[in-house]
Amino acid sequence: MRPIVAGVDGTGTDSAAVLWAAKAAALHQVPLRLVHSAEVTAVGALEDDPSMSSQAVMEVLRREGQAPPYARDAAATVQKIYPDLPVEVVEASGAASAALVGFQDEALMIVVGSGQKGGIGQFLLGTTSLNTAMHATCPVAVVNREVKVTEAFADRVLVAVDGSRDSAAAAVVAFREAALRSVPVVCLSTWYLEVVDGYVVTEPDSPEWQAIEERQRGRVEASIKVARSRYPDVEVQVEILHGPSTTTLAAATGRTNLMVIGTRGRGGFAGKLLGSVSHKVLEAAACPVIVVKAPRD
Repeated sequence: MRPIVAGVDGTGTDSAAVLWAAKAAALHQVPLRLVHSAEVTAVGALEDDPSMSSQAVMEVLRREGQAPPYARDAAATVQKIYPDLPVEVVEASGAASAALVGFQDEALMIVVGSGQKGGIGQFLLGTTSLNTAMHATCPVAVVNREVKVTEAFADRVLVAVDGSRDSAAAAVVAFREAALRSVPVVCLSTWYLEVVDGYVVTEPDSPEWQAIEERQRGRVEASIKVARSRYPDVEVQVEILHGPSTTTLAAATGRTNLMVIGTRGRGGFAGKLLGSVSHKVLEAAACPVIVVKAPRD
């Protein structure tokens, strides 16, 4: 079984992420793998051989029982809540994001915390969460520290759909999560400034407005075709929202406790690993957000 992999940094900002990962692993009936990675230097740790690699130093510390206890402590907390959940602890050395991304091929999902809270209700994406979301090929869940993990799972799963390959891949993950929870999927499609015949469309009752919304619905249906075929019993709702994508999607996270979004949208630059909309939604989200990347050619 493919495990859910969660990062543990020991600062306390990741406790919600670890508990959310454990809850998700129990729901999926898969093992949980807790990973802590530290930048370890040989100088001062082993005076007799300062040339040793950080991995070698970590191995020595582990054998002597002096490795950082954060992942083991997190595992003990998880197993008090989920005594039947298989939990594995991995203590690595080097950059945390590199350690987590190293499990991308075998992980069902990687879960990271979003870090400290910044201004205007936003969370600062730390290096680990940002780099993991950018580079991992498997889905990555970003969980902010204020998420109340004790609450019931969502009564709906939201997914942002814009016709891109990444949003189609996100739809498959959203349908999977909804099927496990026996809840509907709500597909969100946004549009904002549209010009028809030289005029900005502003009247909701106008034929132009209706035509734009029909176009958006068509994009949604095309994007969720594969997801529908895999999970035919999932109820589907479609919402066409008018407003800037970033603020509109971020606001929508306040009415659920799970959103799924692609790493890049239709307007994203081909070389960009995480689009500006996805990045800003992750920072402003009031709920966990799963970021999904379609396979690259």
